[in-house]
Amino acid sequence: MGGAVEGFTVILALGAVGHVLAVRGVLDETSQAVLSRLVYVVGTPALLISLLSETDVSRVFGPWFLVALGGVVATLAIYVPWALWRRRPMSHVVVGGLSASYANAGYLGLPIAAYVLGDAAYALPTMMLQLVFYAPLALSMLEMAGRGRAGLNPLAFVRAGLRNPVSVAAVIGVTIALSGISLPLVVAEPIRLLGQLAVPCALIAFGVSLRFGPRIGTGRGGEVALVTVLKLVWQPVVAYLLARFALDLPQAQVAGVTLMAALPTAQNVFVYASRFGRDHVLARDCVAVTTALSLPVMIVLAAVLT
Repeated sequence: MGGAVEGFTVILALGAVGHVLAVRGVLDETSQAVLSRLVYVVGTPALLISLLSETDVSRVFGPWFLVALGGVVATLAIYVPWALWRRRPMSHVVVGGLSASYANAGYLGLPIAAYVLGDAAYALPTMMLQLVFYAPLALSMLEMAGRGRAGLNPLAFVRAGLRNPVSVAAVIGVTIALSGISLPLVVAEPIRLLGQLAVPCALIAFGVSLRFGPRIGTGRGGEVALVTVLKLVWQPVVAYLLARFALDLPQAQVAGVTLMAALPTAQNVFVYASRFGRDHVLARDCVAVTTALSLPVMIVLAAVLT
């Protein structure tokens, strides 16, 4: 599990940097919002374009993608009715749904797939599902909710997507990938460098929030517990059942897609929630708790399945 430990160590280190800078007064409370906007408007779109432009999209959309999609749908099928029953506003439902089903496939998924499973490709279907489809959809819904348009208005939904830099970047990246065009170095390199700021800035912003936000666990503790169970137990169980029985994948692939489903909530969820000022404390707590608990979960899964 060296890849998992390495990934967790880097996440903790960068989060600690943000926290220490906040404690020492180098970064103040407004820095969290500034960093989140930078990640949302610049870093994530650049990372998405850079990643997609170098990916053979046709290889991604296979059985592993179906397993990742099934895990997300099955998780939302439990969380969304529960949240609506508790009369949560639509923006809260979106943030909570993301917290329960949006995996840290990039910074944890890639090293775990490479070093534990022996093939980094296991992380790509989850990354493509989230970056190309899931994030643009969720962010468009947050955009509409912020403007008081949470209804199913197709035109308003399209307009919200066009205002969303992640959605626009997804379209650009897929277009480049499908066209087979290679971006010239003078264009590709600045995009790549801007994309590299996404993860560290998101983690530093997360560390800053630990200094100025409420203490973890003082908010909706019951909901965080529900999200944690859905993310670390229910989603990998669904992935295993789909891979093992519905798709009859080989044992090595069953292990791979199950481990990817057991990844903790991505810090991007916190960035998105902060950007729109919607339930960022809930997102922060879910990221922190699932990250802390996911390592032992994945160690057990790796021991049992591989």
